[in-house]
Parts: sequence; structure tokens; C-alpha cells
Amino acid sequence: MSDSFLVLKHVSARHGRSDDDTVHDISLDVEAGEVIGVLGSSGSGKTTLLRVIAGLHNASEGSIILGGVDITTTPTHLRGVGLMFQEHALFPHLNVSDNVAFGLRMARFPKPERSIRVVEVLELVGLTDFGTRDVASLSGGERQRVALARTLAPSPRLLLLDEPMGSLDRVLRDRLVSELRELIVDLGLTALYVTHDRSEAFALADRIAVLDEGAVVQIDTPAVLDACPTNEHVARLLGHR
Repeated sequence: MSDSFLVLKHVSARHGRSDDDTVHDISLDVEAGEVIGVLGSSGSGKTTLLRVIAGLHNASEGSIILGGVDITTTPTHLRGVGLMFQEHALFPHLNVSDNVAFGLRMARFPKPERSIRVVEVLELVGLTDFGTRDVASLSGGERQRVALARTLAPSPRLLLLDEPMGSLDRVLRDRLVSELRELIVDLGLTALYVTHDRSEAFALADRIAVLDEGAVVQIDTPAVLDACPTNEHVARLLGHR
């Protein structure tokens, strides 16, 4: 048994009744506190991989070990995983605090504990005085922070981020990526960050797993990946001529 915090062993996944693997034979070891970038073009299987780890999509083969426990068939709400999507999926009829508290209510946190935790995570993401604000009044960056606070509120063991900056402009994206990296490190979280953007992956990740047609074709540190891409596909994805 590996000592890694997250271990994927020959994980494959399919859509519907198709015999084609959307994710094919992925094995990956992630250390506690490590940030892994999952880099690939559209259709490479990045989102499916995160959904499989989160339990939103069943693995057709292989196993997923988290903290030494096999969670391959564990229901999503019992995995201790926080998942944040690009769309953020905030509830427009709830204010900021109620959006952040939603996951805590689903996890049946006591009400006094919920209130304390909401204040804590809003402070973490720089929205201390935003609790009573209507989410419709927020900027794109502020909505992103609310979504992150909601994801962090239940204190997940593993953070999964699926293109969370995709809807933001480049200047704001670059600033928030830097802040997100600092927050993840400060909290000691283990995280997988899905993106098609090379600069985001290089700014955030300790190591980067490059996906192509549902398979990991290279995993290395940003420096090694940039200096020694293993094939033409990886080189093109990194912007090499």
C-alpha cells in the first residue's frame, strides 16, 4: 500500500453504454499537501477524472484510495471531498452567507457551528463584510471567492477544482490564481486543479499531469515538463513550436 494521500490505481471510466473509455487506465499518487495540475485540451478527460474522484461518476475499472481508505464505491457526501466548478453554481435567491452555509446544512452541522464556520471561511477568502450581500450584486471575482468559501466550509480532506477561473478575464485570473495557491498552501490542503491553461497550471501546481484522450501522457514538475516534454502533443500544449 502506498503512503500517498490520494492513490488512483488503473482507473478507467465510461460514459453511458459506450465501450470507449473517457478516462483510461490512470494511475496517480498524490502526497498530502501536494497541488497537482491536471492539464489538457477540451475532451481530454480532465473533468471526468475529477468527477470520478468525487464520486459523481462511477469508475468502470480500478480503485481510488484516499487517506489509506478505498473510496471507490463510497457515496459522494461521505468522501470528504470539496468540488468547485467553473460555473460556481451559486444560489441567486440566497445571500453570500447562506450560499456558503449550504453545504454545512447538508452535512447537518449544528446551526451555531455553521455561523462560526461561515465567518471563518469568508475571512479566509477576503470577503469578511460580504455575508449579507446579494450574490447578484457581486463581481465575477467575488462570486468565485464565494464559491471557494462554500467549497472550503465543510473542511474537505481533498480539494478538486474544475476550471474555476475559466469565466474570468486574464488580469483578474492571474491575481486570483496566485492568491488561491497561497491559500491552499497555508491551509495545508491536497488539491487537484483542472485547467486547459498552461500558465494557470504552472503558477499553481507542484506537479502537472498532462491528459490526452483520457490517459496521462506525462506527469512532472513544471520545470521538467517545460524542458522535456515527452511527445509532440505535450510540446504543443505547452506552446512549444
